[in-house]
Amino acid sequence: MAISTKLSLSFTKSNGDAINMNYGNIKQDVSAANVKSLMEGIVANGSIFEKVPAAIKSAKIITTEETAVDLS
Repeated sequence: MAISTKLSLSFTKSNGDAINMNYGNIKQDVSAANVKSLMEGIVANGSIFEKVPAAIKSAKIITTEETAVDLS
């Protein structure tokens, strides 16, 4: 059984459009404070992105469990 965890971040652009960023293989025990700090840093340095995030909208930690099926 394999477990994978990804971080899904949502921002808004200055015109109100949505921007989503996904990061795979994160630590399962990442803290809310670390996620918020990351998102604040992304907004503060947003000019490095093609689509510039202007505000934090939401964040989700998505955990997926994979189980092999015995087909013998």
